[in-house]
Amino acid sequence: MGDSEKPGRIFFVRHGETDWNKAFRYQGTTDIALNENGQSQARKVGLRLSRIVPRRVFSSPLLRAYGTAEAIMEANAGNAPVEVMDELREISFGKWEGLAYSEIMEHFALDYTTWRENPFSSAPTGGESFESVRTRSASAAETVKDAAAAGAEILVVAHGIVLRTLMASLMGADDLKLLWRIRFDNCSISAIDLWDDHPSLVFLNDTHHLRLDDKKIRTLSFPG
Repeated sequence: MGDSEKPGRIFFVRHGETDWNKAFRYQGTTDIALNENGQSQARKVGLRLSRIVPRRVFSSPLLRAYGTAEAIMEANAGNAPVEVMDELREISFGKWEGLAYSEIMEHFALDYTTWRENPFSSAPTGGESFESVRTRSASAAETVKDAAAAGAEILVVAHGIVLRTLMASLMGADDLKLLWRIRFDNCSISAIDLWDDHPSLVFLNDTHHLRLDDKKIRTLSFPG
């Protein structure tokens, strides 16, 4: 393990809630800021992560993710700056962005049904293919892996779909259909340990902090 007997640990956080999340509207690359509840969620996840001191912090450039990352670091004892990584932006949903499911089905039913049945061989109407997201996630994964060497703690703040593909790249998972069934709630925390480049999933979609008061949040720990 180099200069440490501990593995590198990568923490993944999905951004806090937005008004479009609340209304179940597809956001994609549309730059929607956190709503009031999302800001509260970001503050709480910041308290939960105040026990770690990340060596590096990576964020999507979109406001909802970057705002969450900034809130986390405001509560943190470390001084790592938030590094924007364009590869972590969410998938583009094209013409579906801003629309709820019923509206998409009204105007783009065939495209949507095809995409939901096999998202790996089709794309949202006018949007980005899953393969494109996987390619840029693989690029981001290399940067994150390098940063997580020698027992470092790393924080990544991004979006639901890009977190799935990033995790697939880091875990070496070939069956992307399995990753599609993984859930990332708003301001959830997940983590992977890297032992000499051998990944191990530690926990997934932890949201305990969102249901506790501030004092109790600070007492929560993580496995390992």
